[in-house]
Amino acid sequence: MRVSKFQLVLFIQFLFAINAFSQLNASVYISGARGAMAGKNYFEAIQKLDVCIKIKPSEYEAYFLRGVCKYFLNDDIGAEQDLNVAINMYDPYLYEAFHYRSFVKYRLGKYDEAIKDITEVMRSDNKALLYVERAFSKLANLDYNGSIDDCNTALKRGLLIDNLYMCRGMCENALTQFDSALIDYNRALKLNPKNIDVYVRIGITYAGLTKYKEAIEQYDIALKFDTACTLAYYNRAEANVKINDYKAAMHDYNMVIKYDPMNALAYFNRAALEADQTNYAAAINDFNEVLVLNPKNIQALFNRAKLKTATNDYHGALADYDKIIDLFPYFVEGYYYRAKLKETLHDISGAKMDYNTGKMMSILNHSIDKTQRVSDSNKLTQLTALKADFSNENEKQADTVRIDVFPIYGIVLKSSNHLKAGYFPILLKKSKKEYTDFLLTNKDDGTSVSSGRMDSLKDTKHNDLTADVTLQRAIEETNLQLFNDAIEDYNKTTELDTGMAVAYFARGVDLCREIEMLGRFTDDGQYTLINNTYHVVTDQKNEKYKKALSDFSKVISMEPEFSYAYYNRAYIKYKLQDFSGAIDDYNMALQIDDDFADAYYNRGLLLFCLHDNLNACKDFSKAGELGVTEAYAVIKRYCDQVVK
Repeated sequence: MRVSKFQLVLFIQFLFAINAFSQLNASVYISGARGAMAGKNYFEAIQKLDVCIKIKPSEYEAYFLRGVCKYFLNDDIGAEQDLNVAINMYDPYLYEAFHYRSFVKYRLGKYDEAIKDITEVMRSDNKALLYVERAFSKLANLDYNGSIDDCNTALKRGLLIDNLYMCRGMCENALTQFDSALIDYNRALKLNPKNIDVYVRIGITYAGLTKYKEAIEQYDIALKFDTACTLAYYNRAEANVKINDYKAAMHDYNMVIKYDPMNALAYFNRAALEADQTNYAAAINDFNEVLVLNPKNIQALFNRAKLKTATNDYHGALADYDKIIDLFPYFVEGYYYRAKLKETLHDISGAKMDYNTGKMMSILNHSIDKTQRVSDSNKLTQLTALKADFSNENEKQADTVRIDVFPIYGIVLKSSNHLKAGYFPILLKKSKKEYTDFLLTNKDDGTSVSSGRMDSLKDTKHNDLTADVTLQRAIEETNLQLFNDAIEDYNKTTELDTGMAVAYFARGVDLCREIEMLGRFTDDGQYTLINNTYHVVTDQKNEKYKKALSDFSKVISMEPEFSYAYYNRAYIKYKLQDFSGAIDDYNMALQIDDDFADAYYNRGLLLFCLHDNLNACKDFSKAGELGVTEAYAVIKRYCDQVVK
């Protein structure tokens, strides 16, 4: 068919209109995001920038602004990814992006890269303050002289700020130039008498001079300004230990843990104090916390094993020694202590073998070359390293954080009075019809229906029953928590139509909801505490979960592109403690739908439980980007610990 000149002109105008409309939308969303950022509504800004990126994927400014928002939300992994995209899309001279990326890399512990980024910024902007920022990165990178040089350059350029003197003082303290450090700290306090960090640093310097009482006085001043300053509590505890005031030290470690319940070093040191006071049970509990946060910490394992031996938990101690030797086969003391324990357990041959192996490892340690010894020493240092975070923000936080996976997606009728935005229609391609009368939701609202509608469904004559009728009735019964009636109707549905995938899906949901409801009534429901022991479901519940697992597997066999079936099956596997299997199913759900926010969030939690912390935090970042506000609470609480 020939196209007239007039039609062609209209078509071209239409194409230009689409392009102009897209550009207008992109600029509008960027403008809205900037407004939200000005009000510190970073999550709202991210939502607008997501839309902008979908409209115009080549808009580098959207990636840059989203990276900045994630930085302020403490999502450093996500921020780095977005800033990388912005820099790569625009050109290597986007200095604002380099500047923010230097902050992000500093917080990620990538100090070499942070220094390179700040140096790149200096090509365009040679402000004195940039030298101070680079000085802090060099300090963190243990380049004390380089850091001092940058501080001196900033001073020559006329910059007088408290953090400059504090940074130089910290370098001098590290170089054991204590008198010079104290002079610089006092200069900092003249410029800002309320700089809490400076008082703490003065205390650390006094401690280095073994003036512990003077150090404690400085920590006390810091705590008058901020009663939640974990850095002050921790260092005051160390000083109190030095003067044998164990009660005061214990109080200070308790305060660190109160305000920073993820602080492994505080748990470790508190455990050491408890062990010295023969409070072995409490010490073991604290070493347990250390190992939850850092499962490969040999020092914690070794000390816990000795405490278990002292409390006659010989098999528990043996398991710890086994883990130590598995982690580090050259750890000679591990073999000797395990040998003594095996003697206690009357395993004479095993003890003899460990003594011989320990002796051989001791000889081997002396005979291997220096390079290998250094390598092994570095490996051991990594395995014994504790993660302690002392941020300058010192924000008060809740004592505990309970975080559970998002629940399964259930089904409601489109005609329900309780529908909310965010529900998704059921669209099953291979079924005999598309069930657009049903919608998906993971909100448990106690959705109800009118009594008249329910009665009409019940009054349907037996001869008139169809799979559609029994399915609708079963879904209504599930939402009314009439689970036994619902199961009967789901069974009838699958008998009447064996190819109705939505019926198997709904029955699996019904089984799960029944278990969850009974769990709430009996206070026996399974819940998740990140970094804690997971409750194992009872045998009776296992059977119902297994039936639900079978139903969702049936749906997947019939509808292999239905992402919600994989998502729900992952939830069941999680409940059955099959974390790896659950992650596989979340992977499949995300392969089908890469914008499935809840799947990213849940997979992140399970990865965290399996100690794949970096990938977990990447999932939390993506979930937050897609609209899950809870993800940023998790990032703020846990991911800062992961990346340091």
